[in-house]
Amino acid sequence: MSTEHSSPTYVEQNIAEYRDNPLIEALPPILTEKEAARAMILRPQIQPEERAMSTEERWHLLARLKYVVIPRLIFYDVERTISRLLRAGYVVRNPIEAATWRSIYTAQDREQWRNLDWQLIPCESQLLIVGLSGSGKTTCADAILRTYPQQVIHHASWRGRHLPITQLVWLKVTCPKNGSISSFCREFARQVDAALDTGGKYEKLFSRTGMREDMLEGAMRQIAATHFLGILIIDEIQRLSLQKTHGTAPLLHFFQDLRTVLRVPVVEIGTSKAANLFTNEMKDGRRASESGLIQFERPPKRVKEWDDFVRRIWTYQWVREPRDPDDEMLDTVFDLSQSIPDFVVLLFKLAQQRAMLDGTETLTPKLLRQTYDDGLALLHPAINALRKNTTKSLSQYEDLLPVDEALAKLLEFPKQVTVVHDYLDQLFPVTSSAAPVEGTGQSVSPQPYDGSTEPVDSGAVDSALPPGYVDMRTAADADDPHQYLVEKGVISHEGVNLGGRR
Repeated sequence: MSTEHSSPTYVEQNIAEYRDNPLIEALPPILTEKEAARAMILRPQIQPEERAMSTEERWHLLARLKYVVIPRLIFYDVERTISRLLRAGYVVRNPIEAATWRSIYTAQDREQWRNLDWQLIPCESQLLIVGLSGSGKTTCADAILRTYPQQVIHHASWRGRHLPITQLVWLKVTCPKNGSISSFCREFARQVDAALDTGGKYEKLFSRTGMREDMLEGAMRQIAATHFLGILIIDEIQRLSLQKTHGTAPLLHFFQDLRTVLRVPVVEIGTSKAANLFTNEMKDGRRASESGLIQFERPPKRVKEWDDFVRRIWTYQWVREPRDPDDEMLDTVFDLSQSIPDFVVLLFKLAQQRAMLDGTETLTPKLLRQTYDDGLALLHPAINALRKNTTKSLSQYEDLLPVDEALAKLLEFPKQVTVVHDYLDQLFPVTSSAAPVEGTGQSVSPQPYDGSTEPVDSGAVDSALPPGYVDMRTAADADDPHQYLVEKGVISHEGVNLGGRR
């Protein structure tokens, strides 16, 4: 996500608590639902003449799918909550108040800032977002951050007062895979450098030899205070290892310090395993519920919202004979994806590639099943767990997903497309797949078709597999896919790291 710097335009506030605060007055206005939809939606273009291009060129066009984002109803709940948290955090950090500057000067010293005479701490300081990998959590967060395009605001003066401060409105940090607090602090520094364009200054500071964990935490608090960080988004929080952080308490205390002392609101995003971090201690479990624990749930069966999602994504067909999805197609897509948006987009993309290569040039339920059988074998255990839809199988879902590297090779592009509010019918109508979609991309002149029409020899592919190859379709059919993969050595129970994906 690109960083945008700006000088502020101060807007008087209607809400009493938000008045006379330059940090809040410099923010974009509070959005209506329609305004939020316009800010979050992303629609790349597709033109009918592009379907006449060569197979190779059309494969490249499929990459546009990664730019499609259509907010669904839950996006608006998250947007409203983040909007409120951001402003509530700034209410008690008004730069024209002396107490705010005392907190900045003592931010790095743990004992001094614990003894400060604090103003009333806002009750809303945290949001926990959980859901299955691929359900849309990270896409939602990124879409909401686009409603604050000016990530960095440079103040000079306000109402005739000298105010030379830099306001970092938001910062999004993805937890590193090794799961330690020190590595998280260094990733925080890298993201601050990227946002403020400081040439790696903070990353170099955090990488110095002899920087203990408490020193890193202190420096992180100082940066957040000095630059008036508005809200901290922490993604993939389930990666934080209880083993490397010496248990739950140090980890939770670290985030509690950010919220209660610096009064920086924190949004934590992770899989359902992340919820375990907040249920072991009642105090922090309560804090996690202050602004609400928002859960991204998948529909257990076809619903209108999900059908409209598939129809919208089916707009982006680059096969020569596009077809609108009928009930049979919708049933097939639901069964093969179990309504996980990531899997829908991946299946849609791979099926188009297959149709281009074998010369059929159209999407059918049979083609989708062939694509699922041959191209998505790594996902079969996880999808089978969703099909069973039992407490045990759902708890195994994250562990049954392929490792990050294997999944990345399948996806090639991350992020998922999600759905839908009635207002979206104006922004993105559900129309025929053959109709053009105007977007912001550049059009390309059509070229004569010169792609292959020879079918793929699946037998030749199977014969080329290495010895000891584990067929994931066999695992998917096992009574206990998780145990089957453990016995085959594909996954293990070593370590305590709460790993996972979006």
